[in-house]
Amino acid sequence: MMRQILFACFFSILTLLSANAQCVLSGKVIDDKKESLPYVTIRLLEKDSIFIAGATTDSLGCFSFPKVNKGEYILALSSIGYTPKNFPIQVNKGHVDIGIITLPTQDIQLGEVIVKGSSFIRQKDKVLILPDKQQVKHANTGYDLLSNLMIPGLDVDRRTGTVSTLGGNATLYIDGRKVDYREVQSLRPKDVERIEYYDVPTGKYANDVAAINYITRKYKTGGYISLDANQTIGYLAGNYNAVAKLAHGNTSYTLFGGYDMKRYDGINTEGEELFHFAEQDIRRLTSTLDGNVKTNNQYVQLNVENRNDKRTLVGKLSFVRDDEPDNYNRNRLEYEGANPIIQESETQETQRGLKPNLNLYGYFNLKHDQFIEATFTGTYTNNDYTYFYQENNYKTFTRTDEDLYALFGNINYGIKFRHQNSLSGQLFHFHNISMSSYSGSNNTWQHLWTGETIFFVEYSHQIGKKFTLKAAPGFSNLQYKLHGAERVKQFSPRLRARLIYRLANNQQLQWTGNIGNTFPSISTMNNTTQFVDSLMIKRGNPTLTPAKLYATGLIYGLQAGRFNLQSMVNYLRGKGVTTSLFYEENQKLVQSYSCNNNANIWNAYLSLSYKVTNNLRLKLDGSWMNLNCRGDLYEKFNSLSAKAQVDYYLKDFAFSLYGKSKEKQMSIDLVKTTMPARYGLSISYHHKNLYAEVGTENPFTSKNEQIYEMTQNVYQYKNSLTSRTFQQTAYIKLAYTFDFGKKTNRSYNDVDRNINSAILKAR
Repeated sequence: MMRQILFACFFSILTLLSANAQCVLSGKVIDDKKESLPYVTIRLLEKDSIFIAGATTDSLGCFSFPKVNKGEYILALSSIGYTPKNFPIQVNKGHVDIGIITLPTQDIQLGEVIVKGSSFIRQKDKVLILPDKQQVKHANTGYDLLSNLMIPGLDVDRRTGTVSTLGGNATLYIDGRKVDYREVQSLRPKDVERIEYYDVPTGKYANDVAAINYITRKYKTGGYISLDANQTIGYLAGNYNAVAKLAHGNTSYTLFGGYDMKRYDGINTEGEELFHFAEQDIRRLTSTLDGNVKTNNQYVQLNVENRNDKRTLVGKLSFVRDDEPDNYNRNRLEYEGANPIIQESETQETQRGLKPNLNLYGYFNLKHDQFIEATFTGTYTNNDYTYFYQENNYKTFTRTDEDLYALFGNINYGIKFRHQNSLSGQLFHFHNISMSSYSGSNNTWQHLWTGETIFFVEYSHQIGKKFTLKAAPGFSNLQYKLHGAERVKQFSPRLRARLIYRLANNQQLQWTGNIGNTFPSISTMNNTTQFVDSLMIKRGNPTLTPAKLYATGLIYGLQAGRFNLQSMVNYLRGKGVTTSLFYEENQKLVQSYSCNNNANIWNAYLSLSYKVTNNLRLKLDGSWMNLNCRGDLYEKFNSLSAKAQVDYYLKDFAFSLYGKSKEKQMSIDLVKTTMPARYGLSISYHHKNLYAEVGTENPFTSKNEQIYEMTQNVYQYKNSLTSRTFQQTAYIKLAYTFDFGKKTNRSYNDVDRNINSAILKAR
């Protein structure tokens, strides 16, 4: 009897193990010419289309899913230029070989169906976007492609290279590796297989406001040389770049070089300032008589990348030089008060920065659905800044020389469990050391170091088929010290949480909650004084402390065939926010900084895109912001803005028209900025490896002006600025790529041309 009971228990355990055993699913993809298709996107879906896993075919067209539970699934295959296939499969044994799958070449009618049904695919943690032929053909850079996609909630400025959302700038990645958001200019659109848009980032993207990840095709042999030039018409400005790449086996070598320059007549100012001093009020009117701005930038970078199925290793060595040798203004000043006077002033500023940079990156696939990712960046920057101001007998001069060392390290670890649950950990450390010598009207020396360690553990748990909960508790350990001042230490808890509710396969509602902190800019944490002019002094504040941030929001997304929509409402509360503070000292106005302010900010936006026909696309955006700040300062602010974009494709030509309403912004210094309405038109031609584009901005507007306003107890001002850079302008762009050997994917130019500095600058 006992033997029978044991046998029954043993048989039950075997049955249970067999029912939960994981299987291998494999197959091969070919085209209608019986040739293997590499880099086809394969998605494994549940019967209700919930995403399970993804893969791509190798160079022989083969694919494999090594760990699949028994059950019924949908297999979805797609590749640009081919008709996608979705078909049901049943996994009921240890190894299921689907055999050979044929993807026919895509014709126009089928292409219409593909784009309508699958260009935007909502997954539980991101939006997967498959660019269609028109969007790829009429793009020359990664920014062009992103603009053509018309992703709701994303604002892409192709000319300046900025990608932003309502919450701030998006972070850009290529194949999961972070790159500077302005430096995707060299990414070849035809090498982009798909794009992942993380509107509420988690996991490795958790520290980003939003994240864009380009997934590219991989080639192992060949190379290319690419040249491009962008010349502005209306004032002197140009951007010129060259790229050479050679790929051999798993290793590729890429050399970048570039130069850009700008020269124009400066910024014309019509301003009014009011100084409320104890003894008297002084009103100063300013108008520009003459000005000049001249800037140039050069860079060179070498990338070495080695990649296989188990790991990716990347090393980058770059050098950047940024120079502003001439920033000159001559103004007419009219003082009104007890002693009215009219006189002239001259201002001369120069800046120069030299920055070598080393970046190392590694990504490793471990056993049992685990990975580890590590990044290290080391940068040295030498900055030189001079400022000269003269007004009758009053003169001030300062020269600052700075050595800035910056180190950054990041390690990410992740593991996936059954039922799409996962656990990950992220460790970040930022460290800066700045040594600055000020000479001239004020001789001082400054030594500042800052360090912050951030750690998160994130767990994702799927609740049934409709809900997913993500929670990431963590902490921030922040320290910084200015020579001669007390060390500032702050240990702060952090929390990121998100609850996702899938209303349907194409609809999703998300709630987000965050607790965090931020510390002041290193250029404000000092005890240095800069003399700006005869009435104004600028002074740092070494006692600034970090601000605490609390945020929550709701996001709704809809992907319905040709129509895509995203809307958001978000609330942010900041305690101890750093802002500018003005006060009187010996008949001078001192601008310093205060962290005794609390800010409440409401944001909302509605963004939608619509594919009218295969050739005509539309996008509309609207946003609203409300700010209320109390403390040392009191400020209320409301802003509404709208933007429209229309793209039309005709064979090798593309026509793009955009318009943006007048927009009001509020800076951290509580300065109100009114940006003028903008509009523009571009026409591009793309045939094989040649790309040409002409465009114009504000062609029928003769005077665009930016208005800056601020009101505090002792100081008020309103400045109206006009510049040749945002008046009627045009541009022409040419690009050509020469491929040799077998075609290889185009590397991305991720040279970080930002020159960071801890210098307290007069302006």
